[in-house]
Amino acid sequence: MYYWSQFIQDINSSIQPGQTLLDAGAGNCHWKNYLPSTVKYIGIDLGIGDSDYDYSKLDIRCDLRDIPLADNSIDIIICIQVLEHLPEPCKVIAEFNRVLKPSGFLFISCPQAEPQHQIPYDFFRYTPFGLRSLLKSNNFDIVWIKPQLGNFHRLGEDLSYSARKLVTLSNQKIENFLYLTISYYLRLMWKIHKPMLLYFDKFESLQDNCTGHFLKAVKL
Repeated sequence: MYYWSQFIQDINSSIQPGQTLLDAGAGNCHWKNYLPSTVKYIGIDLGIGDSDYDYSKLDIRCDLRDIPLADNSIDIIICIQVLEHLPEPCKVIAEFNRVLKPSGFLFISCPQAEPQHQIPYDFFRYTPFGLRSLLKSNNFDIVWIKPQLGNFHRLGEDLSYSARKLVTLSNQKIENFLYLTISYYLRLMWKIHKPMLLYFDKFESLQDNCTGHFLKAVKL
């Protein structure tokens, strides 16, 4: 099954020494640590949304709808877990196309189903069909779209998240103890059954309700 390690490997295999890579929505520039030292890295972000991020590492602070870079100046763009936070994603994808060189690559990861985060800057979730429509309407050709693991991984993440939220329901000692017990039980049951259930995620028919998707596209 396809996941983060393979995604980063595919990004790196598409990079040539000396090329310029734009990390769009870079946050604290975390992904720079996973890229070759030979790449010219540019991290850009609006610099809002997560109080835990150190935005001082950014090269450019800007709105992705208006990137202050020249046309056809970037070899590769990565946009990792950012698309859901953009109020006008179509305009951003159009900007990506503008700054990318012809035949330049765009790598995207984004959620199909994930808890709300970076509130209130959390706007959308994406199916593979929505991603294809968004990219093709902005002059990109889809190389591939791959699911982030499978349906049972998604089930486990949802169950774990909801179980943790249970303990926040009450300040009463008796209710707190009850909810904590139920929360522990749910997480324990998932831990016990997880190895068996995750086996089925290798089947393509059980990857349609996954957490999210990875995408590689090329500028036409």
